[in-house]
Amino acid sequence: MANNLINNSIITREALMIRRNSNDLIKNISREYQGQFAQRGAKIGDTINVRLPNDYVVQDGPVVNPEATAERSIPLTINFRKNVPMSFSTQERTLNIDDFSERYIAPAVNALVGQVASDAMTLALQASNMVVNTDDQGNLIAPSSQTWLNAKALLTSCNAPLDDRFAVLDPMTDANTVSGMMGSKILGVREWMQDQTVMISQTGSYDGSATATGTYGNYTPNGAPVTTISSSASPHSSVFSTSAISGTLKAGDIITIAGVNRINRVNKNSLYLPQQFVVLADCASGATSIPLSPAIIPPGANGPVPYQTVDAAPASGATIKLVAPAGSIIRRNMLYSKRALTLATVDLENVSELGPLCARASLDGVSLRTVTYYNGTDDTRSTGLDVLYGIGMLRPDWCVIVPELVQA
Repeated sequence: MANNLINNSIITREALMIRRNSNDLIKNISREYQGQFAQRGAKIGDTINVRLPNDYVVQDGPVVNPEATAERSIPLTINFRKNVPMSFSTQERTLNIDDFSERYIAPAVNALVGQVASDAMTLALQASNMVVNTDDQGNLIAPSSQTWLNAKALLTSCNAPLDDRFAVLDPMTDANTVSGMMGSKILGVREWMQDQTVMISQTGSYDGSATATGTYGNYTPNGAPVTTISSSASPHSSVFSTSAISGTLKAGDIITIAGVNRINRVNKNSLYLPQQFVVLADCASGATSIPLSPAIIPPGANGPVPYQTVDAAPASGATIKLVAPAGSIIRRNMLYSKRALTLATVDLENVSELGPLCARASLDGVSLRTVTYYNGTDDTRSTGLDVLYGIGMLRPDWCVIVPELVQA
């Protein structure tokens, strides 16, 4: 029986089918914005500003005191381009499709999609909530079912939607968590996912001795202009002044500030629980300011304000604590609302008319392109698999890190 010719369309479709079965995280984050890019007749460049929900304060009585609406948005930028190069002889290109898939396509796609997933996992460094499980001596231990229930309650207190909640766990955490729980639609989680690309990071060495100075302001990441807390450049962030810290803080560390508590985001009432903040950039020992998210937005002189995040501003002398133990290496398992994270993949141009063989396909919202060139000197075809994409954290408070200590 004659062999089937392995053309670019078959490679692309087969690659995407393998991708379907190789990673769950990138299937279970929002894709609702990728249709905005690379539309014929309406191309917008590589960035869109994603609007966030508006926030208002309810007033008493019949008298209306108009307040201006300050809309917020988050920039989503297509700034990742990855490819896997492969080279085949024409003889190899005519092998049976099953052998071809196993020998070439599967490892190439696993490498490519693994990198996309790994990039998406870096969003865990922007999650602003953490729930830890500790023993009687305060040592970090594997999460239990109660830990996950606490994480779910924390999401609810942040007004995250009750549907479309997902948990992604490192395989070791999956093995160490309560037997029989993973993979089941229980504890109010739509799907439990095991993923080897879950981030592993080390917390800073900060010793917990620094105190607030009582001042804070808008954080300006990468020199971007920020004039108000509702600016599209940085709507979630503040820079917080402290006494010189002893030890380091690292991006992704979660901290609390004494006397600065969570609020109910609807009625603005205090929940009398410490508000958690994620550190947005590394801070060296001796630093006197900490960039953090969410933004510190206390009530105003006349009561609640739009986008309020805390029940009080930091007082001078308030202590600053790390939530996870200093210097610990942790697996950043995550419980999140699907709408907190977003991924957009974009169709790269079909360049068939320029000479090379080219094919594109899309599955589960992931667009993949293959391009093949022929080299007559050695009778080989060089093939590249390409993907172009962007990732973004839209709601840091709709993600909860549930860490597990990596044992030495």
